[in-house]
Amino acid sequence: MQSWNKFCMQGGFIEVSAKLPGAINNVPDAEHKSVTMNPNAVGEYTDPATKVKRVVTPQDRIIDGGYYPTWPGIWLLGNLGRALFAASTTRMWPWSYDACDPDLLDLAPHQVISACNATPGFGLNPNQGRGAPEIDILEGGGAAISSSIQLAPGMPDNYRRIPVGLPDEEPWGLNKYCVYGKGCKTPGANIADIPTSAFASRGHKSWYQGLKYAANNRCRPLDEEKQNYDQVYNFVKIGNLYKNVFDKEQMSASRDAHADLGLIDGKGPGHWGINSNGTCFPVSNGYIGAYLCDPDAKNPKCEAPRRDGVADTNQMPKFEYQMDAISANWDIGHEAYTTFYKYQVEWVVGNKTTNDGYIRWSLDGSPLFEIPATVLTSPPQRPEGSTASKNPVKVMIEEPMYIIFNVALAKAWGTTPPNIDVGPCRGNATHPPRNSWDYNKSNNICDSFPMYMEIDYIRVYQDTRTMHVGCDPPSHPTKEWIDGHIEWYTNANNPMIRVAGRASCHSDDDCTTDNIVVPPTGRCHNRRCECVQGFGGPRCTKFINIDTEASYGPSSVYPILLLVLSGAAVTYSQIRRRRWLHRVTTIAEANAGGTTALSPPPTTSKPRRSGGDGDEDDDDVMASPVVAGIRRYYGPAHQSATGGQASTMA
Repeated sequence: MQSWNKFCMQGGFIEVSAKLPGAINNVPDAEHKSVTMNPNAVGEYTDPATKVKRVVTPQDRIIDGGYYPTWPGIWLLGNLGRALFAASTTRMWPWSYDACDPDLLDLAPHQVISACNATPGFGLNPNQGRGAPEIDILEGGGAAISSSIQLAPGMPDNYRRIPVGLPDEEPWGLNKYCVYGKGCKTPGANIADIPTSAFASRGHKSWYQGLKYAANNRCRPLDEEKQNYDQVYNFVKIGNLYKNVFDKEQMSASRDAHADLGLIDGKGPGHWGINSNGTCFPVSNGYIGAYLCDPDAKNPKCEAPRRDGVADTNQMPKFEYQMDAISANWDIGHEAYTTFYKYQVEWVVGNKTTNDGYIRWSLDGSPLFEIPATVLTSPPQRPEGSTASKNPVKVMIEEPMYIIFNVALAKAWGTTPPNIDVGPCRGNATHPPRNSWDYNKSNNICDSFPMYMEIDYIRVYQDTRTMHVGCDPPSHPTKEWIDGHIEWYTNANNPMIRVAGRASCHSDDDCTTDNIVVPPTGRCHNRRCECVQGFGGPRCTKFINIDTEASYGPSSVYPILLLVLSGAAVTYSQIRRRRWLHRVTTIAEANAGGTTALSPPPTTSKPRRSGGDGDEDDDDVMASPVVAGIRRYYGPAHQSATGGQASTMA
């Protein structure tokens, strides 16, 4: 399910109450005739080495990720990219870059809407770089949840980890997957700037600085994972980290050498980056992005570079660029699959001058991971006079973003269905061998399907002074671009369909425009909006062309009619005001020297409604009013986000 081009936001506090999908059928039911062998679900585990049996509680960590074979996701994506529509995301995902740097002009052709373009057309703002960045509230599966942002352009090679090399050569080839467990033998391949000696020649720091990590205390603590702040701080202060792998005495439990170690929220008692309780702790993800290329690219950094001598397909514009994933994986217990957890993301665009924005992930009010805006806007840079590549300065994510929640199965994800390399869930006639442990286990997992991600609610809270709802705000317009490239965003099975009403409502005010000089454009009937003729959109706020089904713009009749009505209203109000002023003057003259006080006639205005509990009023095929009036959408304000909260639900 998704809200593309219907419900979008710029900033907010998003809370999702959800249970994740897994093999949890510890008793037979209507859909599952057998009982899972998942030790976390049955509450019992026998150690295969010692044969010792122990009780497993809901807070214990996942023992076998194979019983959680799906890829659930709850995430946000910029409205200029429609998920699964590759033409809309090519050179659009996941750019968050608004600069035309003379030292980095080679980036411009690879960003489809570049800040170097003074005349982009399609209603876009001149010299504004645009894109479709991504915020993952959660990507689940198995023993951990991944929380991340994905954005471009990524850091050049001289700011990244050292590539896996010969020390990790295996008989079957280069073991490039060792980075995920941070167990590579190649110096510098596991953690940026670790060991110190492997990166000393660069003359600058590597990767993103000052990320904040905190514990998930809903896990059972383990003594062997507890850390002492003073011990870690003193080692980091020395600055000579000599091990190629994580050492809990030398660095943050996050496996990030540059993690923030300050007091949480400046007051403590805990410190960012320190696992003082020995509970589940977020770990910097071994996946740090990908090099994106068109199918004809021959760059060896591409996932599948075209071989020499093979003719180009010329199926799309040429592009090559690095995207970065800033991500933390945090362990969970089986409880996350049987209990509604409250997953929260606080996204504050903030003030561009003071860079006080941030994105914070929390679990039921307890922080887990935070990306301050300065992490993106003040990256490490080459020393003065160096000929090394310059590091692009990105912007805090500020695009209007829509919500997606889905469950997938994938070979490329950390957890996969059984026998993914063979084909069917239960394997084939020879694999796995019949009556083997693998055979029994894989059939048992397959018996646990269907698996469900259950969502109780998704709520969005906003400070309405600095955070906004809408898919086509003036600060970051999208409508004309989408209409002008409609073939990128639709196909035969997913056409644009005109929507007239049907949004949920509480009163007639939820189903009409905000312009007080325009007659009501809809009404609330049986808690659903119904539109008058000539208006559409879920909340009846858009002009439509009733003459043709294929129209993407307004009929000229309705803007002209509204202009006439608006002009008449303005003229009428001016006449009323002149008459009132004349009356005031006459009475004042008649009561000269008296104390009579007069007030203007009372005026009324329809209160602005919040987003409500339905979709926004961005109908994809309907144009915006041409006349001046109360503007519903406003871009992010350049000031800190403080103050009262207004609630919006999706």
